[in-house]
Amino acid sequence: MIKKVLVRKEHREYIDELQKSVVISEGKTYFIEDISKDFHSSEGVISTEDLQKKETVIKSSKGKEFFIFDANFMDSYKGIRKLAQTIPLKDLGFILAETGINKDSVVVDMGAGSGGSACFLAQYAKEVYTFDVEEKNLEQVRKNVEYFNLKNVIVQKADAYDVLPVENVDVVLLDLPEPWRAIHSVDKILKIGGLIAVYCPQVTQAQSFLNELVKTHEYSHIKSIEIIERDWKIEGQIVRPRSLSNIHSGFITIVRKIN
Repeated sequence: MIKKVLVRKEHREYIDELQKSVVISEGKTYFIEDISKDFHSSEGVISTEDLQKKETVIKSSKGKEFFIFDANFMDSYKGIRKLAQTIPLKDLGFILAETGINKDSVVVDMGAGSGGSACFLAQYAKEVYTFDVEEKNLEQVRKNVEYFNLKNVIVQKADAYDVLPVENVDVVLLDLPEPWRAIHSVDKILKIGGLIAVYCPQVTQAQSFLNELVKTHEYSHIKSIEIIERDWKIEGQIVRPRSLSNIHSGFITIVRKIN
């Protein structure tokens, strides 16, 4: 995991002749995993002695000043190793809030992909079971679970459309090509009052899931949404949306078992 974060602030000066603020030196951020050896960069060398320090200001061998502080989980998570695409944080945050996952929750994540969802949810849940049918995916999930030193994630090979080796589950996250095919297998493991969160790139997948779910008469459809994220550039007098904002990623459907 990332142990330390080094930040060198951007330096700007207002140039009267140009009547605008100009960047004198770019800001830099470094994420350090190994603090037992010196860190080398274009900004100079930072000694292992300085890397061991707590929240303070340190200098590189080139005299560049850096703020140093301990990393948190998200510093490491943003660099998670991926094979399959992971659910974006904006969507995971909504799923976490809407389903009420907490320290007492047992969660099932299907399919596992690279393990991004499982590792994220494991920070809040009691236990996370993550299943996939692809061994190469499971291998990457295990590496990520080990990287984060998570003890509450159970990684297993299992088919989401078949019998699942778990029971009495609070929340199920379905990130599958055909989530409607998993309804009956999920129904057998989900407790009454439990929730299913379905993540789909295409709205027709959500439609097919809900059309199939209606046939059971055992679920209440809470909502189907997409989270729109638009990043803004705010710099001096410039205030505008960035041109490459992550507007759309997928559709989220939340349903609750009532019978």
